[in-house]
Amino acid sequence: MMGLEKDCEVPVVDFTDEELKPGTSKWASACKVIRSALEDHGCFYVLCDKVAMELYNSVFTLMEELFDLPLETKMQKMSDKPYHGYYGQIVHVPLYESLGINDPLSMEGVQKFTKLMWPAGYDHFCETMGLYAKLLVELDHMAKRMVFDGYGVDQRHCDSLLESTNYMLRSFKYKLPQKDENNMGLHAHTDTSFFTILHQNKVNGLQVKLKNGEWIHTDPSPFMFLILAGDAFKVWSNDRIQCCEHRVLVSEKKERYSMGLFSLGGKIVETQEELVDEEHPKRYRPFDHYEYLRFYATKKALESECRIKAFCGIDEK
Repeated sequence: MMGLEKDCEVPVVDFTDEELKPGTSKWASACKVIRSALEDHGCFYVLCDKVAMELYNSVFTLMEELFDLPLETKMQKMSDKPYHGYYGQIVHVPLYESLGINDPLSMEGVQKFTKLMWPAGYDHFCETMGLYAKLLVELDHMAKRMVFDGYGVDQRHCDSLLESTNYMLRSFKYKLPQKDENNMGLHAHTDTSFFTILHQNKVNGLQVKLKNGEWIHTDPSPFMFLILAGDAFKVWSNDRIQCCEHRVLVSEKKERYSMGLFSLGGKIVETQEELVDEEHPKRYRPFDHYEYLRFYATKKALESECRIKAFCGIDEK
């Protein structure tokens, strides 16, 4: 399955292969596939069976329960960090609704969110989301180790990045359009994160833009995880990695739910020194991830060709 191409373009890396371990030829081969995929399209699939069907079904059943809560309950999820609270009831994306669990690896983080939504508590939600987040973070760690190996960067640098990473587990709902609404679930954009790991409820709708400009549908199978590179990896790699442009079109007759794990730098994000040389002079200044989130929706950002370049790009002379 390693390097098998899905939709003729986006490779699939088989994480179910027990021989896929650091130091093996299979690992080295997979690292090359991932590096190439990220440089071409900014994304790749991971085939992974860590999230068992029972857990998968529980997660997406709970998502339906969550979004069925009264609007005033969901709107209680606020945050001083941009894009960390409730999002919905937006005029230009009326089909879209989203809620995020900050710090999903800590029981405290999951419980804090749960108590807001269900003040009497909901143990099943806490346990399910805590386990699910842990498994997705393991996937994130392995994928990042493969990126660092693919570029020949010392794993100690990866350890440092992983130790300073903050995670957010975000749930998304896309309702069906009414007669007078178009089917745009979410406009084309890139994410601010290092990686976004997306997992879907078997309903099509998510599309990614390939290197040649073509938009393709992604595979919503339960054991298929789509890993997208965001703006932070573009900076880390000194423009080698492309951030993946993606969008959602509500094209089926079912409501669409998806889960996304976002990894953000807790410290300053900067270009990896090993990836700077005469041929590749440094293109970005170090930046604070949360400052960038605040910039992301400003007029200057929206009018720019590339938001991350407008924020911390170094002018080429």
